[in-house]
Amino acid sequence: MPPSNSDAHQFAAQAHAGQVDKGGKPYIRHVNRVAGAANDRAIHAFEVDGLKINPEHVLQAAYLHDVLKDTPTTAEDLVQAGYVPPVIRMVQLLSKKDEELSYAERIGALIQSGNLGAILIKLSDNEDNTWADRQLPVGIGLTACYSASMPRLRDAATALGYTGP
Repeated sequence: MPPSNSDAHQFAAQAHAGQVDKGGKPYIRHVNRVAGAANDRAIHAFEVDGLKINPEHVLQAAYLHDVLKDTPTTAEDLVQAGYVPPVIRMVQLLSKKDEELSYAERIGALIQSGNLGAILIKLSDNEDNTWADRQLPVGIGLTACYSASMPRLRDAATALGYTGP
């Protein structure tokens, strides 16, 4: 039996244990906010827009969205934990693979994948990263990158049939 949504949350909590964001807050709080927003979007895409998207898979991938990037976790670890290929694929799409690419180029590659779930997660991630109450002291350049990517991500989601926020 594949892992449940609560298993994905627990996996992420363990993987990110002890990590804090650049504001000094437990990193899992960011993960939880991203997962909540992505879940709402996936449910809208499925129930309102009638799109072929599995909200449960999107929620699991949202919980796991930074485990490959920010922890020693590998894609093989996710396979061994029983995550289904669509969940693992979204997590891989959301993880930096090629340090040679700029942030804008990585967003372009994500959009080119046509993976609505991953696009909705990245949109939720960037919104959380630019949220006024969570302004991270990482410099204006990164916040500007996040802000510039959001219209591109929204346009990509719309092109795939998504009508939500």
